Amino acid sequence: MASTGVRIGHGSTVRIGRGSTPTWTTLSGVQDFTFPNKAPNDVDVTSHDSPGNSEEFIAGLQTAPDWALSKHYVPEDAEDVLLQDLEESRELVLLEVTPVGATTPHVWQAWLKTWLPGVPVKDAMKGEATFKVLHKVVA
Repeated sequence: MASTGVRIGHGSTVRIGRGSTPTWTTLSGVQDFTFPNKAPNDVDVTSHDSPGNSEEFIAGLQTAPDWALSKHYVPEDAEDVLLQDLEESRELVLLEVTPVGATTPHVWQAWLKTWLPGVPVKDAMKGEATFKVLHKVVA
């Protein structure tokens, strides 16, 4: 670790929690990812008396973004079966992201929109899971 505390992201985890008392599954083979972008929409409140001949905006509701995650694909393993099941059921789950070195995970409620495995000829098989991220869960 550098003197500034910065480090590489290797060792971060992504887990899916199912049920009212969640049963957690740690996703393996996860590639690079960013956090879901929950930036609020801009609401235009410009009027004829807006100051300085300028547009005016206020913060609107936070978006429910799509969040894509690339991971290794192993046909019919437990994670593939889980992701197929979640894609079909549209079940609400907990999506937990813990960056390496963090003590408190970030948790959102979400549902899986798509699980798209890829089968290239000359590369490792990977799939992309796309979640609809609803809101942050506060413990």
